[in-house]
Amino acid sequence: MSLPLENITVGITEHRFTKEFAALFEKLGAQVYACPLLEERPVENREELKDFVRLVVSGNLDLMIFLTGVGAKFLIAEAESNGLKDEFLRALGNLTVVVRGPKPVAALRQFGVKVDVIPENPTTEGVIEALRPRDLKDRRIGVQLYGVPNPQLVSALEARGAKVLPVQVYAYGAAADPSSVRALVAKIMNREIQVLAFTSAPQVHMLFDIASQLGISAELEQALNNGVVIASIGEVTSRALGGKGLVPAIVPEQPKMKPMAQAVAEYFERGRKL
Repeated sequence: MSLPLENITVGITEHRFTKEFAALFEKLGAQVYACPLLEERPVENREELKDFVRLVVSGNLDLMIFLTGVGAKFLIAEAESNGLKDEFLRALGNLTVVVRGPKPVAALRQFGVKVDVIPENPTTEGVIEALRPRDLKDRRIGVQLYGVPNPQLVSALEARGAKVLPVQVYAYGAAADPSSVRALVAKIMNREIQVLAFTSAPQVHMLFDIASQLGISAELEQALNNGVVIASIGEVTSRALGGKGLVPAIVPEQPKMKPMAQAVAEYFERGRKL
């Protein structure tokens, strides 16, 4: 019995769970070409992180918003390095804890932190909508940022009278050298890769940033629009692809890696039946 992804090569850009993600596709018969694009690096200004941990522990916040799972883990690790892990987790238990999506939910639950608000839509807009019924006037809200600022969320909360205290927990850096990206683009252009899977918006930005530095961004966009099946986890990732003129053919209902691999398999099984 043949497997659904036999004779299919899937390119993946995931960096933290590269082996696990590859294994999901390989079990379905695919060949996997991995080119991890970026990695999270702790911010250089550790004092800001320490101050934020102390702020949470002091009990001077009313609400805490976690936007990413890795960011939640970084903050808890920072609290631990300062000998304040138990106090930090206890303080979170006294706050209204809001998350953007399933990854911060899973990260926080590992440490026994209750999550009070989970938006239906795991996006910035979803967080804003989920908080709409709540009175935010004069509330002090901590926001765990990731890689880039989030002026949309901050301004929406401030417009409702909240005092917003954002903290930049980590920055993005390139995990791949330019030669690796050039090799990935060459394989895409030569049709050696049939599927390219993205698990976050920053991966899309990093791929095109490096391609631009190499002077091959136009060729990359053209190749991705001609014969390559693009798979995307979540609305935020799909929006980033749209900003590059790309429309993903596969977006799993659940924004997780296993449902994505299954959705790719189903896509090709449907194609074979037509």
